[in-house]
Amino acid sequence: MKRVFIKPLSLFCTILLSSSAIHAQQGPPANVNIAQIKKTILSPVSWVSGTVVAHNNSNIAAEVSGRLISLVELGAQVKKNQIIAQIDDRRLKLQRLEQQANVENAQAKLTFELSEVRRKKSLISKKLVSQTELDETLSKKNIAQGLLSAVKARLAQTDQDLEYTKLKAPFDGIISQRLSNEGEYVDSGNAIVRIVETANLEASIFTPLTAYQYLKQSTSLAVRSPFGTGLAKIKALIPVADSRSHLMEVRLDMTNFDWPIGLNITAAVAVGESKEVLAIPRDALVLRRNGTTVFRIDDKNTAQQIDVLVGMGEGELVEITGNINEGDRIVIRGAERLRIGQTVNIKTNNQALISGNGSGNGSDNSSNNNESNKQ
Repeated sequence: MKRVFIKPLSLFCTILLSSSAIHAQQGPPANVNIAQIKKTILSPVSWVSGTVVAHNNSNIAAEVSGRLISLVELGAQVKKNQIIAQIDDRRLKLQRLEQQANVENAQAKLTFELSEVRRKKSLISKKLVSQTELDETLSKKNIAQGLLSAVKARLAQTDQDLEYTKLKAPFDGIISQRLSNEGEYVDSGNAIVRIVETANLEASIFTPLTAYQYLKQSTSLAVRSPFGTGLAKIKALIPVADSRSHLMEVRLDMTNFDWPIGLNITAAVAVGESKEVLAIPRDALVLRRNGTTVFRIDDKNTAQQIDVLVGMGEGELVEITGNINEGDRIVIRGAERLRIGQTVNIKTNNQALISGNGSGNGSDNSSNNNESNKQ
């Protein structure tokens, strides 16, 4: 009797130990986040480099010579037509007084010649003067009139030079550089300050000429930088490139971005036709030396490892092909230590994945199994 009883008991223990070993090898259910494979339209894009620039970035130069007696501070915010520099105008003011006197003299000379013309015209009818004398007087009148115009022009030029002694900002902006200092003598044409427009920002990016046909169909581009991401309108396409780079410039409107001038950015530029593909989040890809795989979760919440080929990507989505179908559930987080055939607890978000809490079919089944074991 003992021999008959021991053999089934030994067989039962062996099966129990084998089952425990298999369970230990597979491990307990793994916590994962999942997403469904879906069909979507993707466009192949390339991220190209660019820089935030100002629409206007100008060196303001003196238009008259003189000593610089005042200059706006570096970094000052200025408004359009605000005085940003002052050149000593005392010499020009004295010059204006002299030219004003010349105008008065020329005006007096012209007045006299006009009266002479009237007088001689009245005498020529009485034959008291000859026609030659009248012609000579008319000539003097014309000369006086021309002289008056010349001295008035010189006076107007001096008035303009006096206005140029006050350098004004051509647009709203910031003083980014002082190229001269107070007390220095500057000549006409010398740069004094550099002013950068801050209200009308742009981005300058360079992209291959082959993207021109796709850029013509676009109105905006996705951009990103250390300050964030966004969508910028295309402001200008410049389909001109040199023979070495074969890159064309694209200007983007960055008015709605609070990004500093000179910031390096990248922009997504389409480099191929859009098409409908099976797409998954990039986080679902498991990269190995022998290839790329994903973990598919079947109806029993068991992990299956599927080999896939990766195609084009756009944003967080990437095209895949393989033994997969639309609607399949794919692990997007928690696949690092997942093994083939291992059961999973499906969590609703990343926080639930880390803490082990959260809802999901796998999670509920696990809870029920634990309660049954306790009973």
